[in-house]
Amino acid sequence: MKQLVAVAAIFFCVSAQAAEPVYKLMDLIGSKDQLNQMSGQMVSVMVQSNPALAPHEDVLRTWANKHFTWDAMKDDMATIYKKYFTDAEIEKLIEFYSTPVGAKAIEVMPQLFQEGSQVGMRIAQENQGELMQMLEKAQAESEGTEEP
Repeated sequence: MKQLVAVAAIFFCVSAQAAEPVYKLMDLIGSKDQLNQMSGQMVSVMVQSNPALAPHEDVLRTWANKHFTWDAMKDDMATIYKKYFTDAEIEKLIEFYSTPVGAKAIEVMPQLFQEGSQVGMRIAQENQGELMQMLEKAQAESEGTEEP
């Protein structure tokens, strides 16, 4: 009997969760796939920023695949969405993303972010000299060695 009650309670919790609009929205916009992509990119960035990790990239990927899973993060992500959107707003987002334009927005969003990141990187590189000068000046000021 206790097992039956436990199974019913688990089923109720899962059903209630799936019924929440925020979970429907996250499914609709492909949050699970985005997380999987982000996890892989995170490992690549870790290896690029620290080449000594390259021989152990497989270990990093195993670790990321174990801990950066949709099941581990979906409830926290739902909480974040609910922090910024009311249920009514989430319903409106669901309506929008269910339209052809909304579906296109979901489809091209990764490219928009990727190309936007490239623009940001280009601008950072173009202005890196100025940043280095600013950092050198700040360092000199903090050391009290600024020349007049």
